Amino acid sequence: MSNLDELLTRLRDVPDHAGLAALDAPVMAGIARRRDALDARRGLALAGVVAICVGTVGTLLPGSPAAAEPLLGVPSAAPSHLLVD
Repeated sequence: MSNLDELLTRLRDVPDHAGLAALDAPVMAGIARRRDALDARRGLALAGVVAICVGTVGTLLPGSPAAAEPLLGVPSAAPSHLLVD
């Protein structure tokens, strides 16, 4: 057991490796990139769920009958159309 204590004491006294100082920034950048990707995926999933819910509710609720107006023709509320009728 004292051998292990000696080994840990010597390891504590050894100076840090120079490469460890440069390791922090890439690790934190990777974590931020993964977090952003997860947030984007969550937002896309939420938008999909909302779209499905709105589509389902819009389909199930009864609506008013569609009243189509001619796209390029004379609208039914136009004065010239009202005078003819």
